[in-house]
Amino acid sequence: MFIFPNKKISKIANLHVFLNGRCDHKAVVGWGRKPSYFHAKEYAKKHNLQCISLEDGFIRSLGLGKEGYPPLSLVVDESGIYFDATQVSDLEKVIQQPENQHDIFRAKRAIQQILDHGITKYNQKFVPIPENYFSTGQHILVADQTFGDQSIQYAGANVDSFKAMLKVALEHHPDATIWVKVHPDVIAGKAKGHFSSTELQHPQIHICSENYNPIELLQYMDDVYVVSSQLGFEALLCGKTVHCFGVPWYAGWGLTQDQYAPIHILKGRRQKQKSLEHLFACAYFHYARYVSPITQQRCDLEEIIDVLIPNIGFQKNLQLNLAAVGFSRWKRKFIASFLDFPKAKLMFKKLLSPNKEQNILAWGKKAYLLKQKQYQNVMTVEDGFIRSLGLGAALVRPHSLVFDDVGIYYDATRASRLENLLNEVELNHEQILRSQKLIKKLVDLQISKYNVGEHIKLVRPENVDKVILVVGQVEDDMSIQLGGVDIKENLTLLQTVRANNPDSYIIYKPHPDVYSGLRVGHILEDLALKYANQIELKASILECFKICDEVHTITSLSGFEALLRGLKVYCYGLPFYAGWGLTQDRHICHRRKKQLTFEQLVYLSLIQYPVYNIEATQKMRIPLVTPEHVIDYLQPLIRQPKIYSPSFFSKVFTSFRRLRIRK
Repeated sequence: MFIFPNKKISKIANLHVFLNGRCDHKAVVGWGRKPSYFHAKEYAKKHNLQCISLEDGFIRSLGLGKEGYPPLSLVVDESGIYFDATQVSDLEKVIQQPENQHDIFRAKRAIQQILDHGITKYNQKFVPIPENYFSTGQHILVADQTFGDQSIQYAGANVDSFKAMLKVALEHHPDATIWVKVHPDVIAGKAKGHFSSTELQHPQIHICSENYNPIELLQYMDDVYVVSSQLGFEALLCGKTVHCFGVPWYAGWGLTQDQYAPIHILKGRRQKQKSLEHLFACAYFHYARYVSPITQQRCDLEEIIDVLIPNIGFQKNLQLNLAAVGFSRWKRKFIASFLDFPKAKLMFKKLLSPNKEQNILAWGKKAYLLKQKQYQNVMTVEDGFIRSLGLGAALVRPHSLVFDDVGIYYDATRASRLENLLNEVELNHEQILRSQKLIKKLVDLQISKYNVGEHIKLVRPENVDKVILVVGQVEDDMSIQLGGVDIKENLTLLQTVRANNPDSYIIYKPHPDVYSGLRVGHILEDLALKYANQIELKASILECFKICDEVHTITSLSGFEALLRGLKVYCYGLPFYAGWGLTQDRHICHRRKKQLTFEQLVYLSLIQYPVYNIEATQKMRIPLVTPEHVIDYLQPLIRQPKIYSPSFFSKVFTSFRRLRIRK
């Protein structure tokens, strides 16, 4: 049982999950070394109870707490708190323990991911560092902090510590550029720093007040000077020399330059030298606690990193102000959930202003038409490749979308972001393994784009040398219009396949939207059976794959799904997966110059290019998840399709579309 003298603390999202299992008796909870902690401590002493201190973890969230982003990580300390060097903390106790080789291995991998993706405490969109902003020569970073920061006092430092730090930096690096990293709140007048404008007038000193990603900024620095800032530990992760003028939690272990730090406040503690990986493991694995935004249950740091990576990568290139045009009310809701990033503003509009340079978001065909009208900054959004349990035409919400600021994957008349990525792809060993695991997972769990059709076991026809599956499509779909070349109709495709394979057994499978009456492309049964031996309507595409030798398509994603399952695929148009040496192609796309492995195609097409979202993460303000998360989410639902029964609105909409198609 926990007692909260400060009710604000009790309202922290998932607090009971963070605290669960920490202690088996009554305890009073306070925050850091703020007044709430001292009130809690006084209450605990009066009632003979334990006092526990909470603080944000070192990798906290996608945005700032004051902007409504709940913590993904907290520290729960029964002894002290990590930034209070005047007494022992739970973190210090853990660091004193012997190193664990398994933890060291985990730490090395996690540190590399943090550096590769710029993961820090608050992971909102950062200002990009201008090219050539840091000229040649030596660069020194001096980290200011906001006046009154709790960690300063409890690191044995004060205002004079900052002045001494700047003086030493200037003396020790007379030929370097000294960058004083001032907190943005100080520049905005919302907080006070530790340096006067006069002290910053020195010709060597440059003020760094932009909201740069700390990990990216540190790459340009040679030495880093801190009092008690967490930036000092991130600098250690970046391999920089760190000079401490206070005693932060990472000082005193032989990793920092501590000659100017008041080490005496430790009273003989921290005598043993420890490795960087050990400190990381103790702080980030064992001291900090994490709650998964997907399950709302405790998890390891690695799951938080996996979730943050797609969010950090996507928002890095996301325009903060987007005019979204032409979206139905149904689409507006789920589009907004994919783009719920810090400071991002999505403005839905029916009409656009004449300004051709505004940043625009539009769905498929609408985006194409806007580009034809010379709008310059149009981002196209379309369904992704692991979409949902049900059809988009039946208003089933997607769990995957692609946002393309170059073109769009199905438009073979011009480049797309996916095509550019595929032309440049080079995967490391870990990425190849991830791709292989994803392929196996999709095949083993029988996951496809829409996951429709019944799992009816089909029987391969006897005494047949070759069984061919011909996949029908929606004929007025943009993927046919812009990805097809000389064949753009289902009947023409079927006739061509029969002409080239007179003795093969051909199964024709119409597109689900077509045979359900929602879209264009129907072939009358008698006509289809002139060229096909069988028409398959009920069984899922995955069941069809099991009895086929080849798949023939114009541009259908089914061709890609067939490649996943090791089938030979013939392309009569130019889908995104054609032209890379993996398919039998009727046409050539000269822009596609690279011979790919299938792992490379899968990694870019299913991991790097699309983005994924499930509604469960909205509570934690995490817009994007991984494809693996979506697969785990869909897999149990596939076995319970009734939970996706159409709403009344979608039934009415479906009936209306059928009537319109028939007309």
